[in-house]
Amino acid sequence: MKLEYDSKTRKGKLIYPEKVIERSLGKVPPSKDLIDKHLHKRGGMFRISLMLTAIFSVIGILGTILKVINGFDNLSDWSVYVTACVFIFTTFMGAPMLSMATKVARGNWSRPVSRLSEIFCISGIAGLLMFLPILWVLPSLEDGRNTLWFYDPGKVPAYSPHIWTTIVMIAFILTALALLWINARPDFAILRDNSKGKNKIYSFLSWGWVGSTKQWNSLRQRVSILGIFYFMLLITVHFCLASDFLMTLLPGWIDSLYPVTQAHNAIQGGVAVLIIAVFIAWKWGGYKQYIGLDQFWGLGKLLFGISLLWVWFFISSLMVLWYGKKPNERDVLQILMFGKYLPVFLGTIFFVFIIPFTLLILNNVRKSFYGPPIIAISVLIGNFLDRFRHYSSAYSLDRTIDENTHRFANLPEIYVPSIVDIMVLLGAISLPIFLILIISKYVPIISLWENREYILYGSHEKYHHTEVLVEGKPY
Repeated sequence: MKLEYDSKTRKGKLIYPEKVIERSLGKVPPSKDLIDKHLHKRGGMFRISLMLTAIFSVIGILGTILKVINGFDNLSDWSVYVTACVFIFTTFMGAPMLSMATKVARGNWSRPVSRLSEIFCISGIAGLLMFLPILWVLPSLEDGRNTLWFYDPGKVPAYSPHIWTTIVMIAFILTALALLWINARPDFAILRDNSKGKNKIYSFLSWGWVGSTKQWNSLRQRVSILGIFYFMLLITVHFCLASDFLMTLLPGWIDSLYPVTQAHNAIQGGVAVLIIAVFIAWKWGGYKQYIGLDQFWGLGKLLFGISLLWVWFFISSLMVLWYGKKPNERDVLQILMFGKYLPVFLGTIFFVFIIPFTLLILNNVRKSFYGPPIIAISVLIGNFLDRFRHYSSAYSLDRTIDENTHRFANLPEIYVPSIVDIMVLLGAISLPIFLILIISKYVPIISLWENREYILYGSHEKYHHTEVLVEGKPY
């Protein structure tokens, strides 16, 4: 929406004159086009995607119902289900970290894609719904396994892992939804003043936003505080999932670094899934004039750095088990890496590290529109294999101990997913996407107010025989 400003009296509404837009932004159009693009009727590709994800989500729900009917006693039957649930938290729920981190670092390049990363907050609802049946799958502490809770009957609740993980997860998702709403309030106010059929909806969502100085200061403060809490809760959620719902099921696996490793995998998977979403918006969403090479280049650099960090986490955890050489630690190595799951382990390394490292190190690949999305698909495949390698082996493990060697009598075979497991996997991938498509009908996937700031904080200036972009820090 074009607003006017009197440069002499410095009074009136907030202004973005055409001269400023033309000088500072070049070919990027004003926000009026973004408003029209959001309010217009969705195309056929959107409706087909919405219908397919809805169908696959229903298939996943039916698969979950079938599993619940079969009962919770056999842990191996739930191995793929748990893998799919954790996969949501190590991909979709890691994407909002880009918006939080770049706001703290005052990165101007991410403004066209920050809203896309924030919209992924809605996928936490799908993760929470899938997590609830796992509360009945995980045994209580009465089975005698070693945990962080130092179980003592009568003093420590037998379901402490279930209770605390649920509390942390609900807090995590509520924080994510609050971040999405607070960041989108100015956009809701703009749409409230420019839409016809959804005035009441946007009036309610904008919650009295008028754009006063006090409201803007409050918005920035709340986003900063909630962003810090989001990062803290992201670490805490993966700490609870990794320690209570994974490591305690593998006797002998003592690694204080792995919960943080899984949180790092979530950030890596989040950047990867965000790159794919940005590519879809750029290629088929009609936002080529808003999303440029800088966004893909910036995301590619982030993915490259995080992929390098994956090696550090892996080697640091491997050294503990490799040099310990206790019988149960050797069993953990056999189960997770060098035994039956060796092909899955090699596939993880190949997709999550080797491909990103060897390709993103090339500047022509990293600084391109198609390179980062292709590599992001590789990272997501490796992320899923990594979750499958850990959670499938832990939940399909026969915990019978050989009295002579004090080691596991039988190491687990690679779990082969059944038809019901495939149904669950389809639903686990489709349900978050379905929620994202639904929410994108009401929340602009490119922030209207951040696009305006992107206009004013950048200026194309002549430098010798070329033109460069000079950017200012927003605050």
